[in-house]
Amino acid sequence: MPRFTFDRRQLPQTSLVIVSTLGALALLAWVLAYWSWIWLLPRPEPRGEDLPVAAANASTLGALFGVAPRAAGTPATSLALKLQGVVAAAADRRGYAILQIDAKKIAAVLVGDEIAPGVKLAEVHPDHVILERGGLRETLNWPPKSVTTPPPPVTR
Repeated sequence: MPRFTFDRRQLPQTSLVIVSTLGALALLAWVLAYWSWIWLLPRPEPRGEDLPVAAANASTLGALFGVAPRAAGTPATSLALKLQGVVAAAADRRGYAILQIDAKKIAAVLVGDEIAPGVKLAEVHPDHVILERGGLRETLNWPPKSVTTPPPPVTR
């Protein structure tokens, strides 16, 4: 049987090796536990905002909740507006919003100006704008953020 001798000169080196080995084993155990947890647990249930929403018929919604009266002589618009940016108002200047109109055109519209016949930009806020369509006000929020992946690194 080999004989183990205790040498005080090698104590710091032996202690360092033991501590390093224990630290590496603890790190390995943590990584294995983490990835086992990720891979083996069932996926979480989708939250309410993640669930798909069925498109509702406008006439059905009108029958359920009523239809707001439009001012006489104002045509209904079917513009598809998307908020791209806002610029806050200064002391002597009006704010404006940058809007994408019907996925064809991008325009900067000042507060109070018409975007299209019957649609006017009423207010600009940091996170949304308020439009006025036929005398009724509606809020246009920022579009939901999409997750983008960074481009792959360039190798030369």
